[in-house]
Amino acid sequence: MSRAVLTTFDDYQKERIKFVQTIAEMARQPQNIEYLQSAGVMGLLRPLLLDKVSSIQQTAALALARLASYSSEIAEAIVSNQVLPQLIDSLSKQNRFYKKAAAYVLKSVAKHSEHLAQCVIDAGALEALVNCLEDFDPNVKEGAAFALACIAKHDNSALAEEVVKAGALERLAVCIQDPETSLKKIATMSLSEIVKHTAELAERLANNPGTLRVLTGNLADRDLELRQHSCTCLANIAKHNEDLAQKVASADLFPKIVDRCLKEEGKEKLQRQAALCFKEIAGRSLSLARMISDVGGVNCIVDYLNKAPGTAKLHAIMTLGYVAGFERDLA
Repeated sequence: MSRAVLTTFDDYQKERIKFVQTIAEMARQPQNIEYLQSAGVMGLLRPLLLDKVSSIQQTAALALARLASYSSEIAEAIVSNQVLPQLIDSLSKQNRFYKKAAAYVLKSVAKHSEHLAQCVIDAGALEALVNCLEDFDPNVKEGAAFALACIAKHDNSALAEEVVKAGALERLAVCIQDPETSLKKIATMSLSEIVKHTAELAERLANNPGTLRVLTGNLADRDLELRQHSCTCLANIAKHNEDLAQKVASADLFPKIVDRCLKEEGKEKLQRQAALCFKEIAGRSLSLARMISDVGGVNCIVDYLNKAPGTAKLHAIMTLGYVAGFERDLA
């Protein structure tokens, strides 16, 4: 092949790289979204997802994810332009960088509405995402867990049930034991978005005592956000019925949630989520109310109540009401 031909193709590749990188950078700025959309950026990015140069594929997916994240209209356009099947088909074949970018697209589409989350499911994303939870790269697993959380979070338990049917619950339970803190945080958040919907979904997780002990163990982690997500997840399990609340309380919940969460001065969000967990447990039975009192939970709740601002007091007030309502001694 002559030098002139090689130079032409080389220039073409360089221009594709330059174009897709520029679009991805422009997509960071909300003020550019409308202009990019009106310029037909979707039709230009879609074929680049199949480009023979892997870096172009990855950057095209990243650009689409950023665009979809800002606008539900663009997310709808991604669905209507049949981009999702193309992305999902490549998830099992491409390298870790593409997998992470593709999961980002799926997350950015699914987060907007129940309808778009269902579109992601209908495109066949669940199996591919669940398989990504077993990838060797923690960033790929984190991206998949985040996408699953965005599917399950909507006020429609059927979406969460689809996620569980695909085998996500068991693999997310493994992810919360990973050495990577960022993965543990996202996996815990994803579990919380699943179990909040129904007692049946919560039982699927709570029936494994080892998983509950991992969640309560993470309450003592140094990472503040991991402790917050763990408190929320445990509260979302306990809120459904007495049996689940008992299982959470029996998983070595106390005194970790008292010492490492509720007593953490200046950590308002963490304290609020710890108070939420107390509230969900306290109202379930006399024995659980006594357990909270015996570990010093009532005194800590009172201390928190005296310092918490505004509506942050609500969980603490309800906890004290639940505990006091069972018998005179507790009151």
